[in-house]
Amino acid sequence: MKRIYGYIRLSPKEQGENRYLNKLLEAGVPENQVFTDKVSNTSSDCAAFRRLIKKLNPGDMLFVATLDHLGKNCDEVKEHWKIITKDTGCDLAILDTPVLDTRLGENVKDIVIESFSAFSRIKRNYTHQRQAEGIAVAKVNDAAFGRPSKPIPDNFPAVADMYEKKLISSRGAAERLNVAPSTFLKWYRNESI
Repeated sequence: MKRIYGYIRLSPKEQGENRYLNKLLEAGVPENQVFTDKVSNTSSDCAAFRRLIKKLNPGDMLFVATLDHLGKNCDEVKEHWKIITKDTGCDLAILDTPVLDTRLGENVKDIVIESFSAFSRIKRNYTHQRQAEGIAVAKVNDAAFGRPSKPIPDNFPAVADMYEKKLISSRGAAERLNVAPSTFLKWYRNESI
């Protein structure tokens, strides 16, 4: 019996899950057959995808909203395409790119997947380049990176003195100052120089 599945992969910060879910439901995927992974763009740890692959049988149909949901990079997309179509014998359709549908034949799919993968690689490299340029400009302009430093409380010298005399641990000192132990130790090292 042919079963229909759907798969969504998005970053934990991305808000588009309902949009992708609606596309899959419109394609006829039962909601209880949709597998979703929320992982970073650099992660390969997709537990829902692994569970999905174990469920797939020859003749089943898998719908994915967009090609980049199949993997974090070109190689992973191609590998997952192979696992789904060749190893498990399932049909696969990418909803936002109708020509990426195994029911149409393999030749068109291979050309399109290579083109999209190349485009994704170029886009990723361009994004990294823009990010590096932005950081370089910010450094030249003395931009502050990270969280602002927490001010040292007035009772720090007394607490540091207790720590130095081994009357309290770094954790105890941090609790008295209402900060993390690492923050206390950083202050302690900087103040005692």
